[in-house]
Amino acid sequence: MLLSFRVANHGSLRDPQELNLVPAYAADRPALPVAAIYGANASGKSTVMNAYQFFMDAVRDSQARWLPGEPVKRRPFLLDHDGRREPSSYAVDLLIDGVRHVYGFSTGDRVIEEEWLYSYPKSRKRVLFERKGSAVTFGASLTGERAAAERIMRANSLYLSAGAQSGHAVLGAVWEALQFVAVVDDGTRQALPTAGSITAAVFEFFEGLGIARAEELLAAADLGVHGVRPSQDDDPGLGSSVRDAWKKETTKGISDEIAAIISRSASKSLRFVHRVGDEEFLLTAEDESAGTKTWLTLVTWGLLAIGRGTQLWIDEIDVSLHPLLTAKLVKLFQSTELNPLGAQLVFTTHDASLLGTMLGEEVLRRDQIWFVEKDAATGASELYPLSDFKPRKGENFERRYLAGSYGAVPLLPDGAFEDMVKQYWGARGKAVSA
Repeated sequence: MLLSFRVANHGSLRDPQELNLVPAYAADRPALPVAAIYGANASGKSTVMNAYQFFMDAVRDSQARWLPGEPVKRRPFLLDHDGRREPSSYAVDLLIDGVRHVYGFSTGDRVIEEEWLYSYPKSRKRVLFERKGSAVTFGASLTGERAAAERIMRANSLYLSAGAQSGHAVLGAVWEALQFVAVVDDGTRQALPTAGSITAAVFEFFEGLGIARAEELLAAADLGVHGVRPSQDDDPGLGSSVRDAWKKETTKGISDEIAAIISRSASKSLRFVHRVGDEEFLLTAEDESAGTKTWLTLVTWGLLAIGRGTQLWIDEIDVSLHPLLTAKLVKLFQSTELNPLGAQLVFTTHDASLLGTMLGEEVLRRDQIWFVEKDAATGASELYPLSDFKPRKGENFERRYLAGSYGAVPLLPDGAFEDMVKQYWGARGKAVSA
């Protein structure tokens, strides 16, 4: 369970920034199940997502897939000379079996410069390891064989990743806890309708547990679709890289049963069930709207996250989705009954309606709302919470946000677009008359 994510010198996030998921008001849960990030276009919202994706990729792949001597593919701040030279840093606070752990690293273009892992049993700090360059020092609480990981660790790989690969039990448990995260972006949205039988397999598995029925989830969205089924034929348009990526992501931390279903059917295409009177029609993904495919994508990932108690990060959750459907997905994570394992949803959005109430219910709590604003003078982004403004419960956050009370909205000069259009037509009229 993620408590916070910190980042510095990644893209427009030049200075240290923190996304804190510890409740600011009611302490009903150890961590918030939802966090929404608002901001103008090009303010840095997607950069927060990208920074977390890079952190996860480094943990997963630095030892197993990065080549010796290969540059670290970080994204430092590029709008001043210092940012290009200074290291980028990333860190998380998370709960593992009820114990708080802090893990992070800083990296330059070619080498990991620092790395650290601490645990806090009974709220007292214990050092598991600290690294500076190639030198690793260990705390007494890190038991087990440690030399094997040191031997295989490279300058551009993380000691945590090397420890997991060498079979160290404690490091492997921390590494494993960091694997169960899905980040949905434009590429993921495009891939799922093609690798459609993965969706069908997920729905089939959850139906078997009595958790959810595909027909109910689709019918609730009022899309005109009554079910999904995998085709019996392979999809010739599904590339092996897409299929393998989906199999890898969707089989993390789930039962052998559903993993086997996905492995068997990942190359199948998806059919959408429509009913007209007593007749049933099966349509392909290409025949469906962008909204239908988007809803199916997000519900599939949502079910996987809720079933595993893991994290789901979605960039621009409102793309091709009605606000009521977005709110419905958010409420799945907000519910302690439907989300008993504490899965977490972090998303970026422009949809201000989520800041208000829908059907008489609050969609987002005060401490679940975050903003990103870019400094026009420096190009650096700042991430900050609504709670900084000491908002009152029941305050009209939607109206105040759109009015600019919290910042993070576009600054549009009055009449700029209108004047441009007038000048265009004036110039065009002169050209025609000439």
